[in-house]
Amino acid sequence: MQYRDGSTVMLGDVVSVPVPGGEAKARVVMLGETYEHLDIDPAFLAWAKRDNVLKRASIVIEWADGNPFAHDDPRYAPVGNYMFSPVEEWVTRAA
Repeated sequence: MQYRDGSTVMLGDVVSVPVPGGEAKARVVMLGETYEHLDIDPAFLAWAKRDNVLKRASIVIEWADGNPFAHDDPRYAPVGNYMFSPVEEWVTRAA
């Protein structure tokens, strides 16, 4: 699995992800190719493996500075600290 620039995606990489209003930093915590992972929530890991929800060309990221999609609106589902993302042109390794 590689970033757009050809470098290899590694566990622990800090990446920049586009979000409404700019960009947010996150850390790669799981790889779709192998399901290799860092120390992540055991319940989340069990669910991801059991239901095979992570696509081969995707990663799981953990927000570095708080979830940019966090809200307090009870009309919408709560958000967590993890997000699935394809490795595509918009996800870049942070400098």
